Amino acid sequence: MKRTMTCIACPRGCLLNISETDGNITVTENQCSRGVDYALQELKESLRMLTTTVRTSGTDYPRLAVRLSRDVPLRLFPDYMKVISRIIHKGSCIPGDILAENLLDSGIDLISTGAVNSEVAKSNDVDSEKKV
Repeated sequence: MKRTMTCIACPRGCLLNISETDGNITVTENQCSRGVDYALQELKESLRMLTTTVRTSGTDYPRLAVRLSRDVPLRLFPDYMKVISRIIHKGSCIPGDILAENLLDSGIDLISTGAVNSEVAKSNDVDSEKKV
């Protein structure tokens, strides 16, 4: 078996050549060691970091950027997105805050990558009420 794939483990984007003979997998054309690990993992199962947004209860920040705490199998993205789409974040948060723990009983958490400051939002609401 011979196969090529573009490595996404680092910014170089090497075009990897992968061959298998008698159960031995050989990866060539990688410019760093991460290319071999990436190719072997891709042959086993594709893993990716899921990044998306969740709804918030505030009007100034209707969406909050989030990510999972570690890479998950690509085939499970629809399952995670189904759970994440039901989450509505209320209150303040800063990047790194855990918004939901143990999604799908996997030990993977949902982490904020953006910030929402409900106090600023509230003061903006008060200011806008004063102006009216």
